[in-house]
Amino acid sequence: MTPREQAAFTAGIEAVRQMALVSAVTIEVRDDASRVKNQAAVAALQALAEGARDLMLTEPAAGQEVGS
Repeated sequence: MTPREQAAFTAGIEAVRQMALVSAVTIEVRDDASRVKNQAAVAALQALAEGARDLMLTEPAAGQEVGS
């Protein structure tokens, strides 16, 4: 993966992470935030954000390709 491709991938993942967190906060501040389905949605969005963070590419070790 080229550095440009890696940067684009990382930017896309960060956008997903930020959207999930904003959506979770938006649901949390609603008047009906205590409803079980809203609590479940918040938990799912927070898990999505955490999972997206785990997808962030790290620098490969010497001699390795990203994704190997």
